[in-house]
Amino acid sequence: MKGLNTRMIHGDENDSYQGDVRSLKTPVFQTAAYDFEDSASVERAFRGESDSFVYSRISNPTVRELEVRLKSLANAQSSLSVSSGMAAISSTILSICDTGDNIVASKYLFGNTYSLFSKTLKSFGIQVTFVDPENPDEIEQNIDAQTRAIFLEVITNPQLIVFDFERISQIAKEKKVLLIVDNSLLTPYLFQSHQYGIDIEVLSTTKFISGGATSIGGAVFTYMSDKWQYIPKLQANFQLYGNAAFEKKLRKELFSNLGCCLSPQNAWLQMLGLETLTLRIDRICENAGNLASWLSEQDKVQRVEYSALDTSPYHQLSEKYFNSRAGCLISVELASKKQCFDFMDALKVIRRGTNFCDNKSMIIHPSSTIYSDLSEEMKESFKIPDTMLRLGVGLEDIEDLKTDIQQALDKLG
Repeated sequence: MKGLNTRMIHGDENDSYQGDVRSLKTPVFQTAAYDFEDSASVERAFRGESDSFVYSRISNPTVRELEVRLKSLANAQSSLSVSSGMAAISSTILSICDTGDNIVASKYLFGNTYSLFSKTLKSFGIQVTFVDPENPDEIEQNIDAQTRAIFLEVITNPQLIVFDFERISQIAKEKKVLLIVDNSLLTPYLFQSHQYGIDIEVLSTTKFISGGATSIGGAVFTYMSDKWQYIPKLQANFQLYGNAAFEKKLRKELFSNLGCCLSPQNAWLQMLGLETLTLRIDRICENAGNLASWLSEQDKVQRVEYSALDTSPYHQLSEKYFNSRAGCLISVELASKKQCFDFMDALKVIRRGTNFCDNKSMIIHPSSTIYSDLSEEMKESFKIPDTMLRLGVGLEDIEDLKTDIQQALDKLG
């Protein structure tokens, strides 16, 4: 099967879990443990000499089928499904970094990612240097002998900045450090990491993949790379597994020991979401582009950022890397924080909520919520003003969204 939609709908042609029932959906294997034919089979399974399922914290048939489909979506070397997007990021970093190591990360990060990097990793003796990837030289200047990776978001949330991935990838290659991206806002359908020298891709499958905010989950994709051998924590695995060094470290050690497993029920829901992924993304991108263009013409709107707009400073990069299909998020600025709150409170169709890439449109005030712990100076540095709203566009009829926004704008003083 060659077509993406066909692969996402039908999954693994060699699905071995159907038995005599011949269900057209992969079953939910809601079990903790598995039976073995004899003692020798148990021994082989625990030695890793067979593909038998042992315990659902380690592997599960429903979750494995999701991993097969996600790997196909991303054209990845490997795919690992985990319990959340944050589990994907944390287990990835802990798989490559030891005490004394560091990573160079974009300062424009989702709130919990920034908290993980600035607070939690310190307990492990892992240092994070925050830079502005809009200036790639700043990345290069902060890489030293203990740097293991560069980390950034494909489109930043909520600023919606787009970086020059080819230039950053070249720096990572020259410096022999891993390049890790968070692709939650676009998924591999809109941005193909394997084309730009990216080594590891993480994403929250809660977003587009879950098919309407039905479940929490995350994924880690690995791509062919010659850099594993330069990461001290992976060198022993590289001798044993070659290009699978990181994948084996992540799955056999960090994933299992940290308990990052995705539930079978959530895996099933996300497989269901994959079946309509491209249809939903296409419609949402169409809605978002239309709405962003319309918003930019409204007198009470001070600023609109959506990289597919011709007026965006990131338009050329957006066109180059994802054909100007820039996902669901629009950044909207009004005259004041009070106007932002009054506007949100007046909305009737668009929901006030913290998710995005949902079927429903949602809006939030990032400065007072996701980034409320940051000082005013840090918010300014991270380009998160009090006047900014993050609008996640959904699947509703575009005229209903415009009508809702217009009546809310009309109520502003």
